[in-house]
This record gives sequence, structure tokens and C-alpha cells, in this order.
Amino acid sequence: MNDGELSEYLATVFLSRKTHQGYLFRTVLIAGKWPSIDIYAEIIGTNSPKNYCFIQVKSTVLGYTAREKKLKVKIPKSKLNKLANFNGPSYLIGIDYIESNPFKSKAYISAIRGTYSNGLSSMPTDNLLDENNLVQLRDEVENFWNGTNTFNNKNNTASIFDL
Repeated sequence: MNDGELSEYLATVFLSRKTHQGYLFRTVLIAGKWPSIDIYAEIIGTNSPKNYCFIQVKSTVLGYTAREKKLKVKIPKSKLNKLANFNGPSYLIGIDYIESNPFKSKAYISAIRGTYSNGLSSMPTDNLLDENNLVQLRDEVENFWNGTNTFNNKNNTASIFDL
């Protein structure tokens, strides 16, 4: 197992931690099986099958930029735009990977949306993936899907495979 694979497992641990509101996410590690998505995360405790998001994980042992204290993770423009174009919330989790003790690593999260003209060489560290931000993430994903009528779109789309 390499450090990148271990970082993807660490990201699932960060997402699966218990909060003061209980466990919030059920995760599936997709890793190398899909080029743009590393983790599929679904909200626990909802009866709706549409409360989920997609996550790309990037890790680094290089630490932070000197001036802005951004995490030095790289993600190419093509991958950013693929993530941004998914019909669902998508996020980047950056892992500050501590080789000597991976369990002391820190995770940060940023939303991926819009159109990117460049890749990223670093990401903000404003949103540590801690208990409070897990609750915020859950709320944000729920709010996205509550404002989206996917079943209406599904039912109004013609298919040659109708019964």
C-alpha cells in the first residue's frame, strides 16, 4: 500500500467519525476504480436515496505554503472539471500526511464546482475536516438535494427501455 492509498483510507475515517449528532456518513472507497472519484459518501439516517456526494482525495508530505498557509496538494484542471460536472455535490479532501504517524495527519475539505481554467497546486486550510465541519458538510449535502428534483427529471425523461 502506498501513501496515496493510505490517505484515501484516512479520508474515509475522517468522514466516518462520530460527532455530537452521531455518525453522519457511510462511505465507499472507490479509489483507482474511477478516475475522478475516490470516495462515495452517503448521509446516514435519511430515507432518501439522493443524499450523497462525491469526493476526490489528494495528500501531501510537503506541508503548507509559506505565505498563505495553503496545503500543497496538486490536482489537474481536467480532474477538477470532471468533478465539478458531476450531477451532485463534489469535494476535494486534502490530507496533510504525516509519514511517521499517519494517525496524526490532518484533513481539509473544499467544494468543487464551476469551471476551472487551471489546476490547483494548493488548497485552503480554512475548513479542517473536524466534527463541526462534518455536521456542516452533512447539512450542505442535504440542502443541495432538497433543492433538486431528480425524481421529477427522471420521470419526465423519455427512454427507449420503458416497460
